[in-house]
Amino acid sequence: MSEIQQEQVLKLNKIRDAWLPAVEFLFGPAYEKAQFLGFEVSSDIATPEMIAPVSEQPFAYKVKVPARSFTNEVMLLADVIQVLVKGLSPSHDKEDQATALSEGAAVYGAVTAIKQVFGEETLDSYLNALKDNGFAYYDAFSYVAVLLTEDPKAIKKIREMKPLLYQVEKSDFAAAGIEIDRKIADILTYTFRE
Repeated sequence: MSEIQQEQVLKLNKIRDAWLPAVEFLFGPAYEKAQFLGFEVSSDIATPEMIAPVSEQPFAYKVKVPARSFTNEVMLLADVIQVLVKGLSPSHDKEDQATALSEGAAVYGAVTAIKQVFGEETLDSYLNALKDNGFAYYDAFSYVAVLLTEDPKAIKKIREMKPLLYQVEKSDFAAAGIEIDRKIADILTYTFRE
């Protein structure tokens, strides 16, 4: 690992250490079997990737972050926050499908952090870019925002029953005591499609 990559990994770890308590405050603690194994920086990828390098530990994961994320502080923060949220309920099987709920929660976490650090104007730019370039993510975020407007602790309540967000089913909302429109519950539990 080059000296630049070492500095980048150090920066990623500092961001993770600073923001993990806030992410857990919003969405609850990490799944008990989840194990973060560290960051890698790669110039060969365009978006962050979670990889499970140890087959004997199915919920252990590393995070690869694109080198280009370091050229924009807003994107770097968004990328790290999104993988922190996903790391609360990491997938252990390639067959696991992300849902609108799991992807939307990751974007919601990033939006919350961007607003806090960079303010409303930067947040508006980020959301406009997301709407234009990644509408599926924007859409998933908007439905999670509706859910959390109705019940700010909804995701925590659901994760107490089902800590892995991608496993949540429509009936789990009612079981957790969350009153939400049936259509929104349907959308949140659909398989996420880019």
